[in-house]
Amino acid sequence: MMTLHNNEKNLREELNKEIEIPVIVHEKINNAYRMIEEHKVVQKTPQKEHFRWMRTGAKIAGSMAAVMAVGFVFCAANPVMAKELPLVGGLFEKLQDNVSFFGNFADKATPLEEPSTDETSAPADPGETSDAPLETLYTKTEDGLTISFSEIYANDQAVYLSMQAVSEEPFPDTMMDQNGKPVISMMADVSYSFLTGDQSELNPGIQYMNPEGKFLDDHTYACILRLNTKLEDTTEYHKKYEEMVQNVLDEMGISHEDMNDETEEGYALLEEFNDKVSEQGGALYSEYVKPVALPETYDLHLSISEFTGTKKDPEYWDHGYSEEELENMSDEEFQEVMNQMPAEYAQHPNEHENYWFEGEWSFDIPVTIDHSLTKTLEINETNENGIGLASVVKTPYELTVNPLYEEGSNSDCFIVTLDADGNMMPYVESDGSVNNYAIQDHNISSIDVYLVDYIQYMDELKVQYYNDNLDNAQWKALLDANAKYHKTVNLAE
Repeated sequence: MMTLHNNEKNLREELNKEIEIPVIVHEKINNAYRMIEEHKVVQKTPQKEHFRWMRTGAKIAGSMAAVMAVGFVFCAANPVMAKELPLVGGLFEKLQDNVSFFGNFADKATPLEEPSTDETSAPADPGETSDAPLETLYTKTEDGLTISFSEIYANDQAVYLSMQAVSEEPFPDTMMDQNGKPVISMMADVSYSFLTGDQSELNPGIQYMNPEGKFLDDHTYACILRLNTKLEDTTEYHKKYEEMVQNVLDEMGISHEDMNDETEEGYALLEEFNDKVSEQGGALYSEYVKPVALPETYDLHLSISEFTGTKKDPEYWDHGYSEEELENMSDEEFQEVMNQMPAEYAQHPNEHENYWFEGEWSFDIPVTIDHSLTKTLEINETNENGIGLASVVKTPYELTVNPLYEEGSNSDCFIVTLDADGNMMPYVESDGSVNNYAIQDHNISSIDVYLVDYIQYMDELKVQYYNDNLDNAQWKALLDANAKYHKTVNLAE
């Protein structure tokens, strides 16, 4: 899977060996930066320092209040829907038009059938009565929250589940994102029945999830949960990556400590290190990451440990400085301010910004893959720069563009994909990758795929797009003039 940056996961592991950063912070950073990349947040002037956000765990955690405050999400009232949905079933039909990867799920989905009550519940004590919800294969209750799954659809790229969460107490008023969806997240452990023994390490493990849904009433939240099943064997890749990282350090004559010393010199070394690693990592990814074949049927184990919402009116730490004052600070001054932040604000979740439920909602869900509607177009070409396109994968809901880098090429690139009418393709909001697009309402009889220099795109091309209000033809011409690689792909049936 091509994530926000090809090498970000590995780079973070190298840089943060002595700095524990909560996974939620990483994911919020991913989402925030992807919103910049996909033009949901306009960056009018070039960034002074492209990688300031990844310098230290404390700075990343402390900056999240600022990230949220500058408008990545906006607040709205917690909606109460007048028309109630069925208790559990039929959610795909009601929700399928309200997600970023929208399309007809209802006609393709399979209900998750519960066995009879006698098979799934222990006999009750005749002398006892209980108002507790019935525990079944697909309905579990913890911490006053009942989570149920009712329908499933799976293809070669993802599993889609309809989910409902019912709280004993009314949900607090919840922040809405830029698309009017409640800001809800979950932590879950994900594994697959076919990945056992030596392959067990290929299981996704702990995942931070962003379901897409809405509140049906004060007590009920319903969503479509999307799980990426483009599994990859990265064993050999990680070995080669570690070798490459060490070679870069040796070439620069530095150690990790030199980049983490909280000085301007250290920050400059970190930026140079990141540039070198980003340039080389793509070729390693293309050569050594191997896809994991999915069986026709398997069991998905999903153990949810946390269900979290962001309050409509979160209380961010007041550092006492204006945005302009923070921008004008040196890195040392900024770090000094962040060091003053109470530890409770750096935690996620925390009572100032969130409400949450904790427990173990554990499910084993049978999956059958539908291959019939997935189309893979193998490209496997590179240009004189060693940069190119491996493949394009199309499903009824999504389009995935997979780049290809040869050894020695500069892979510090960003992918821009236009539909047949010249419109930029939108991302799947609940996925963390920037090469996976939602296709509904777009003409994808053909697409134009561009690989452009990452920094040039962030600091120049995208800024020009907004500042000059470029139309589709002008934007395409700008990409044509600056792309390291471009290909028009015909997807007509």
